[in-house]
Amino acid sequence: MSITNLVSQVRKLVEDGTPGLARDALRAALSHGELDPSQLERMGRLARLTEGIDSSNWHKTLVLGQCTTSWITQGLPALLLAEGIDATAEEGQYDTVLQELMSRSNSDAPPRVVVLLPWSTRLLSSTSQVSPGRLEDEVSFWRQCWERCAAMGASIVQVGYDWTKTGPLGLHLSAREGDIAAIREVNRMLREHLPAGAYFLDLEGISGHIGRDRFYDARQYHWTKQPFSTDGCLELARGIAKAIRALLHGPRKVLVLDLDNTVWGGVVGETGPLGVELGDTPAGEAYRAFQSYAKRLSERGVLLAVASKNNPDDAREPFTVNPDMQLSLEDIAAFEASWSPKEGSLRRIAKTLNLGTDSLVFFDDNPAEREHIRQALPEVAVPEVPDDPAGYIAALESGKWFEAVGLTEADRVRSAQYQQERKRRDLESAAGSMEDYLDSLEMVADVRPIDDADMPRVVQLLGKTNQFNLTTRRHSEATVREMLSAEGSVAFTVRLSDRFGDHGLVAVVIGRRHDATPDALLIDTWLMSCRVIGRTTEEFTLQQILAAARRRGYTSIVGEYIPTRKNALVADLFPRLGFEPIDGDGPDSSRYSMPTDATSPPSHIRTPTTAPTC
Repeated sequence: MSITNLVSQVRKLVEDGTPGLARDALRAALSHGELDPSQLERMGRLARLTEGIDSSNWHKTLVLGQCTTSWITQGLPALLLAEGIDATAEEGQYDTVLQELMSRSNSDAPPRVVVLLPWSTRLLSSTSQVSPGRLEDEVSFWRQCWERCAAMGASIVQVGYDWTKTGPLGLHLSAREGDIAAIREVNRMLREHLPAGAYFLDLEGISGHIGRDRFYDARQYHWTKQPFSTDGCLELARGIAKAIRALLHGPRKVLVLDLDNTVWGGVVGETGPLGVELGDTPAGEAYRAFQSYAKRLSERGVLLAVASKNNPDDAREPFTVNPDMQLSLEDIAAFEASWSPKEGSLRRIAKTLNLGTDSLVFFDDNPAEREHIRQALPEVAVPEVPDDPAGYIAALESGKWFEAVGLTEADRVRSAQYQQERKRRDLESAAGSMEDYLDSLEMVADVRPIDDADMPRVVQLLGKTNQFNLTTRRHSEATVREMLSAEGSVAFTVRLSDRFGDHGLVAVVIGRRHDATPDALLIDTWLMSCRVIGRTTEEFTLQQILAAARRRGYTSIVGEYIPTRKNALVADLFPRLGFEPIDGDGPDSSRYSMPTDATSPPSHIRTPTTAPTC
């Protein structure tokens, strides 16, 4: 569809009183590819036409800069919409960053995300070298801004500094002791002091991607105090949108790969496992490099899956007999090879891994297959794949689908945990009953208070867990620490292991004293990993909540369920566990109560005899 036709369609749908359909049409169009700067500006205006739909789920973004940011802000809603995020974008006044934050400190509607954009004019003085004190002053300024953002409960995208010219010392000396060195040092200091959970956007890397001569426009800066060219604004806005996606949604969890002409060259059913192109040719080297890249993703916690239209035996054989393969079957968490439509394959992969289809990135060289998945499963990320396999890695990286604010040990061992999960499924199929199967797992739970060591993982889970999450409250680290320090709070994590291995940290519970009923503990947050659902982990966790509440003198616990588009899985959790509904629920939530002397539900999980008390 042409841009003109799309504009007409969206405007008509809005005028007809169906802005939701207008937004869906715009999102679908934006997901198909990149736009040039003029198109993006028009898409930004269209996105703003549809603002206000289900506004409770929208995210307010505030862009504050030491330079003009208006064009970036204009296009940002469209780029966020393409990332699956409903958001508004607002800019502050030119070079009034701290003042803007101070004026909004008591706002009833604070921003969900604040983007902080520096500019180097103040940093780089007229002298050839920047003093260490000047760098420290600059970092101190941004730290004050971070504190203001934290007080508002806003997530932070801190853009870094960049150099546009080498400076008076020239390239060699500037990189050692001049402007370039100063820029890199202040960026290092910003990274070092950046609060946990914030995102540092590397402006030097972004400008280098298209080249500084294209990215910056000195004339534009002198006229409007906007240092970026139209191409530069677009590239920076894309980076900001992907950073916001990483903050709000976290990384995608699964890379789903086609095989023929994607993982290797040729069709294995025709050439055989040793005839596929993986040898010492330019294309063969490119396929091997792509496999190696996928394996490195797996080592950092991204799950790999296969969705191939192939005979199952043919599809697996290269993994076992071809010596040039960089991937093995042990690297693949879910393997689907059949002649059925790939929509079904992706649904089965998601079900096997206990994840939503919105966790998947689908990489396939066939444009018809890509279009089929875009239409059948629009929540799946589908990168455009070039004809030349030498461009596969760049195509996958361009979407920043696996961008993470931070990596924990749980992320790094995730692939191994899913290998262990396959062994558990094999045991389940051979067991005589579910009770026998659960007992045979020999599950042991480690329950401990939330401490500094667990805090990064807890905040990460709060930010990205959607399915088993009763309230889906996205607390920052500062908020969590405040809740932990409150009198009468209950907060703990649950780790689970069994005879096949360690699941890691699988549950987080945070409770506080009920405002209206002081002798009741209100469960503010209860989230769990979907990997352990159905293994009586829910029942075990409730036992721990009841015990902790009794120790603190509470006579009842109150559970709250706030429905979202993704947490229907736990809609009946409290009634199923024996809670009674409380009258007077609000329109957007349901509450349930249970006395703390209630009989704990049975569980097949035990604790060590020396388990800490929460």
